[in-house]
Amino acid sequence: MIIGDCPYEGCNGRHMIPCAEDCPSFSIEICESCGKEFWLLHSRINPVAYTYEGFMEEYEVNEETKQIIKK
Repeated sequence: MIIGDCPYEGCNGRHMIPCAEDCPSFSIEICESCGKEFWLLHSRINPVAYTYEGFMEEYEVNEETKQIIKK
């Protein structure tokens, strides 16, 4: 289980999301408190929640090949 805070400033939302079986991997989640989408890095050692904008600054998403590449 990944337990953490919403990555958006000013939101006090917390999330409890089951960890993916294949780690590391990414998912798009929605904060139940503020309703905004965020990216979640599933990791058993260091999971990270990114704002949508912050994720796009650090990673390139190729929808066609379903790959995510660190910039």
